[in-house]
Amino acid sequence: MTGAPLWRGYGFLFASTSAAAFIMQIDLAMVARLGGRASGAYAILMRITLLDVAVTIACAAVSAIALGHAQKNGEAADAIEKTSALALALGAATAVFGFFAYPFLLGALMGDAAAAPFTGAPILWLVAGAPFRVVSNTQGFLLHALGRGGSVLAWKLAEIPTKAAANVLFMESLGLGFAGCFLAGCVIAAASSLWLWSRLQTHGARKIRIPEIAFIRSFLSGTFWEALRVLSPQAAMLFTLTLFSLPWPNGANGQRLDSFAAAQTFMLFILGPLITLTRFLAIHLPTKAHGDWTRALAPVVRVGAPTVLTAAIMLLLGRDWIGATLYRQHGVWWSVFVACLALSLPIRFVGSVVRGLTLARSSFAELTSVDVLSQWLIAPLFILSGLSVNRPEIAYQSLIWPEVFAIFLIWPGLRLAPKEPASLPLSSKGHVQ
Repeated sequence: MTGAPLWRGYGFLFASTSAAAFIMQIDLAMVARLGGRASGAYAILMRITLLDVAVTIACAAVSAIALGHAQKNGEAADAIEKTSALALALGAATAVFGFFAYPFLLGALMGDAAAAPFTGAPILWLVAGAPFRVVSNTQGFLLHALGRGGSVLAWKLAEIPTKAAANVLFMESLGLGFAGCFLAGCVIAAASSLWLWSRLQTHGARKIRIPEIAFIRSFLSGTFWEALRVLSPQAAMLFTLTLFSLPWPNGANGQRLDSFAAAQTFMLFILGPLITLTRFLAIHLPTKAHGDWTRALAPVVRVGAPTVLTAAIMLLLGRDWIGATLYRQHGVWWSVFVACLALSLPIRFVGSVVRGLTLARSSFAELTSVDVLSQWLIAPLFILSGLSVNRPEIAYQSLIWPEVFAIFLIWPGLRLAPKEPASLPLSSKGHVQ
């Protein structure tokens, strides 16, 4: 994998995921025009559908990794058909869960009376679109794994004006209001799944079909662990916000909380490219023999390392200007956070690479265990210590040392030869890891 194709494929994946996030912002802006508590209800629904999102991401990742391994054995079409069937099944399962759980959760967070206008049809269309969202996202990742990221990006870019137009049609022209936003999403997701399937058919896929038990067991196991890995940092972030909101006897709790919340939002923006790098390596390395992985990583290190180092220096020098200009934040609880984030970027770059390598070996349980341990054992120790003595330089070591700890635990496993086969079993004769 030479430098240009690698970074082109990475760019397609990053731009595709960014376009999907932009569509959500369009929805939020158009829902806000309805007035009342519509925008709040939409934001809460997006939060309580986190399990839906985690399953969608995990299913797509596991499917693409399985396809990468299958390509080496000439079984790409087989992998596409089987993973698409399981994506549809998982999407249906999340829809059933959401149908019963989302009205209850929305009522609990907003109050039954306030939530009443936003349940019923809106949630019905939200859960109806779940199978299509899981399938279309999985199909998109499969195309990225096949080197067809350009097609996925073109479709995602076309989705932006199409979703906006569909919102206008259903929400305003047809007078469906809040429910119209989710009906439009369901229609667009269904159309996406059909179009993306047509692209996959050019790679030999003919119909989705139920896999063998061995394949199902391995696939669901990988999806479970990867979904847990997606959910863990979200839950850890909420837990940390709770710690900052407690009435600590030292310092200005409100100022610390505001700075931390703003800095967390900024961190998600900064870390997006590194998260995408992990995903990209995980779906592209399996297409190569294990002995070629080191050579395939050379362009990543050659370009990525100096780029991350430059970004870290710029972030370190510009942290006060960023806080004052973009977030209206001042003081040590902002400045020290961004400084520690900048110092952690080279470490996080290494972490992204080793996580990509680990996922490419289908070591889902091992990676999730390490990440959960670092997020829930190591990080809180620094945060609690720093908050108790009002010292941000102690609290924000939680941005650095948990990542060092995770790399330290992951690295020894990468020195071992991967088990054969390293992929999900693709036939009844395959082995189950």
